[in-house]
Amino acid sequence: MLKVKNLATFIASTLLLTACASPNPIDTKPASSAPSGQKSGWEVENSPLSANPAQFIQQVSQRYGIPEAHVGKLLNNAQYNNQVARLIMPQGPTGRIKRVWPSYRARFVEPVRIREGTAFWNANRNILTQAEQQYGVPAAIIASIIGVETVYGRIMGSFRMLDALYTLGFNHPDRNRPEKSQMFRNQLAALINLDYQSRLNALTEEGSFAGATGMPQFMPISILHYAVDGDRNGKIDLRYSTPDAVMSVANFLVKHGWQKNTPVFAPVKLPANPAGLVDGGLEPYLSWQELQAKGATLSGNSRNNAWKNGKKLGIINLADEIRNHTEYRTATPNFFAITKYNRSYFYAASVADLAQALAQKQRENGYQVTSP
Repeated sequence: MLKVKNLATFIASTLLLTACASPNPIDTKPASSAPSGQKSGWEVENSPLSANPAQFIQQVSQRYGIPEAHVGKLLNNAQYNNQVARLIMPQGPTGRIKRVWPSYRARFVEPVRIREGTAFWNANRNILTQAEQQYGVPAAIIASIIGVETVYGRIMGSFRMLDALYTLGFNHPDRNRPEKSQMFRNQLAALINLDYQSRLNALTEEGSFAGATGMPQFMPISILHYAVDGDRNGKIDLRYSTPDAVMSVANFLVKHGWQKNTPVFAPVKLPANPAGLVDGGLEPYLSWQELQAKGATLSGNSRNNAWKNGKKLGIINLADEIRNHTEYRTATPNFFAITKYNRSYFYAASVADLAQALAQKQRENGYQVTSP
């Protein structure tokens, strides 16, 4: 069990820095598609919803086939939460927090998460192995994401999801970015749908200040599309069922482009000035041949060269704005799959680094595991 002083530290860091702190609309369509002429679920759930409560109720009712009375009852029960509004936009003394990669990484690749992650892996070895075999996502990556998100279920958030999504959907503090409010209204609509389907109780379900829930901190639309009944008991429970959480993380990554037998980072030595190779996007864009033409070379001996075979790569920058230093890495499609969980290079790199540390601990304990 975590000590109280450590728990307080983790609560603060998790609230401000984990994936649930910067949720995003679903930006990859599910594998299945709707019949010709009909919108897929992905398209429906990213269609605009009105900021007028009465119109919102009508639109959600039509979108999901839910009685307006049910939508209205939940919306009328939702309450504005000032703390949610404050936490969604943390700012430093000058109006913006400086980006400091070493500090961010140190919050997640640290002794407690490595120790707890090792215990989690040992206790859930069978389901992690099963997920890796079924989806092709290394156990280390799955364990790392759950560790980064909630310290293996210890910090899942205490904000009522209904209030958090209502606050950010109808009263988002960033008035210059109306698309943010729109995204949260879509997530609120999905929560109402989950409640109507009796998959979640919107009146009681708790999660992060951004409306994510469970061990893997899934947003409602992610629950609709990517959550998996890992223990095959007929229901999906991301809060108390480790098999459901593990399988859901793996399924999410695969549906967002994870490629089997491919490392997160390629062993590449970049040219002296790689800043011009960074496009800041969330999709890989360079072939290995193109990268070689710009001066990149192999770094060391790698047994896994799958990343060179027809796959696109991307150069990422991990900045330390205080010390004016930037670390550059060559990322494979799997790195960018992790960014669909959180649209942040810092986040995805921390997941990869914690995964490496967890895999190393397993090897030290005599287990043969897949390197992430």
